[in-house]
Amino acid sequence: MTFRPLVSFRPLVALIGVAAFALAMLPFSPGGASDYLIDEEPPSGATVAEAPHQLLLTFDRPLAQIAGQHRVEVMDADGYRADKGQANISGYSLHTLVVPISVKGDGQLEVSYDVLLVDGDQYLEVSSSYRFSVDHSVAPDGGESIEAAAEKSSQALVLWTIAILLGIAVAGALVYFLRMATGNSRSSLEPTNRSVFRD
Repeated sequence: MTFRPLVSFRPLVALIGVAAFALAMLPFSPGGASDYLIDEEPPSGATVAEAPHQLLLTFDRPLAQIAGQHRVEVMDADGYRADKGQANISGYSLHTLVVPISVKGDGQLEVSYDVLLVDGDQYLEVSSSYRFSVDHSVAPDGGESIEAAAEKSSQALVLWTIAILLGIAVAGALVYFLRMATGNSRSSLEPTNRSVFRD
């Protein structure tokens, strides 16, 4: 006798598949102009110990090689312009824009850009902004990395010491049990001195 399920799971499986496909497509759908900026240095939202002398903005499409088409403004916390000179396309990559800046003191900086990208056989105008901060009280990256490396090395030393001690303990236990096993087997194989016949 066979039983048939009252509820079919095919519609549910199809619904789950559609939902998974929609979720997978979400990161690839364009959500705004800032999606074209794939890398910035310093990064968006970062806090750096020292202000850099230049910003690097890298886009997912090449920049149009037309003079005066790329505008970048950097405003400090007091509302003054921190960008100095014209933004130029990097000599190493047509996707990267180099912006010279001069920043004194701490505070948040706002970077606004309006660039022209090459999208196939047409141009694409992209405008957006992001922020990063300068704080000289923050430890430099080198100091943080050295402290982190020292902490990791000390943790690794402790873990290795524990592992070696555990290995010695396991080896000792194995030797002990092997000796016990071989001792019992030898004692069972050794002939006894007792006489079978009695006087």
